[in-house]
Amino acid sequence: MAHWIQAAENALAAQSATTAATTAAATADVDVDVVERFTPPVFDATGVRAATAPLLAAFLWSAVVLRDTQAHSPLDPLSLLLRLLALALTVRALVLSATLLRRLRVRMSLPRYGLVLTPAGLLYRSPQGDVVLPRQDVVEVREHGQWRQRAGRRWADVYVIAHPRSGRLYLTLPPVFERTPGVLAERLMRWLGPPAERDAASFPDPAALASKLWESVAAGERPADVAVVERSSAWLRRGPYTSLLLGIAMLDGLLRLPASLRAALLAGPAVWLLVATVAVPVIWVLLTRRGMARGGPLALLLTPAELLLRTRRGILRLRWPEIKALAIETRGAWSILQGAYESRTVVIRHQDGEHNRIAEAVIAVPAEVLVGLAEGYRKGALLPAAAQGAASVPAS
Repeated sequence: MAHWIQAAENALAAQSATTAATTAAATADVDVDVVERFTPPVFDATGVRAATAPLLAAFLWSAVVLRDTQAHSPLDPLSLLLRLLALALTVRALVLSATLLRRLRVRMSLPRYGLVLTPAGLLYRSPQGDVVLPRQDVVEVREHGQWRQRAGRRWADVYVIAHPRSGRLYLTLPPVFERTPGVLAERLMRWLGPPAERDAASFPDPAALASKLWESVAAGERPADVAVVERSSAWLRRGPYTSLLLGIAMLDGLLRLPASLRAALLAGPAVWLLVATVAVPVIWVLLTRRGMARGGPLALLLTPAELLLRTRRGILRLRWPEIKALAIETRGAWSILQGAYESRTVVIRHQDGEHNRIAEAVIAVPAEVLVGLAEGYRKGALLPAAAQGAASVPAS
C-alpha cells in the first residue's frame, strides 16, 4: 500500500475517534487535508416537493372518491380526469419518495463518509467502501448544475472526473463535505492546481477504421486511453404515459359497471380504445429502442485523436481540432410522471458552425462529466505520455 494512502486512512481513523491534535500526530510526515463533514440539505426545493407529493396524491384520491359518490356512472368524464391525475401524482410520489429515501440514507450514514486530500491523491470513504484516486489521474472537478443555481444550500453532487486508465470515468461526491457543493468544488480545484500549459497539443493519428474500434469496445475491450460512454435507460422516464394511465382509469371504471353493461361495452369499441391507450407508449418504446440499437450499448467514444458518435448515417468522426467548444443547454420541461423538470443537452459546436446535440437522458454519465472529459481531450490533458512530452517540448 502506498505511503500516502496509509496516511489518509490514519487521518480518517483519527478524525472519527479522537481530536484534531491526534490527527496531526498521526499524519505528521505527510501533508494530509481532511475535509470537514456537514449535514446535507435534504429538504431543499426538490426535497420539499418529494415530501409533499404523497399529500397531493392523497388529496386527489379524496376528490376521486367524492366525485364517485356524486356521479351516476364510473365512466363520468370528470371522474376519469380526476382518476388520471390521481394516478399520475401517485406514480410521481413514488419516484420522488425514492429520491427522498436515498437522501435520508446519506444523512443517516453521515459519520461513515470521509474525504482526505494529499499531494499524491485523494481517499474517499463511503458506506459502499473506499475509493483511492491518484492526483495524476484527476482531470477536472465540476459541480452539478449551473452557476445561476448555486445560491444557497442545495443537494448537488460534485464530480471528480478521472482519466480512463484509472478504471473509472468519474467519482461522485455527495453534498456532505464543506458548507455547499460549490465550496467543495473550489477547494478540490485548488488542490488539483492549474492545468499544465502546453504549447500545442500534438494529437495522434486516428484509427484507420472507426467501426472496428467501436465494435471491439462494444464487445468488452477497454483501451486505457479511451473514454467509453455507454447508453442510459433514463429516457424511459419521459415517455408518453398519459394514455397508459388513462387506460388504467378507464379499466377501473369498466370493472365497477354492472356485469351486463360491462360485457356490452367490452364487446364493442371500448376494448379497442383500451388497447390503443396501451399501444401508444409500447410503440414509442419499441421505435426509440430500434433507433438506438444501431450503436449497441455505446453512446460515444472519446479517444486521444477524436470523438466518435453514432448517428443515423453511421459513425461520426470529429477530430479534436475540429471541435470549437462543448456546452450544456438546459430548458424547462414537463411530463405527467415527473412534473416540471430540467431537460439537459450536451451541445458539441464545430469550428465550421455546425453542431451535434446529445440528450443527457441517453448517456450513462452526467452531462458535466462528458463535457469535462471532452474538454480534457480537446486541450491535450489526456494525451498519451509520449504525445504530451512532444507537445510540451519547445521547438528548437
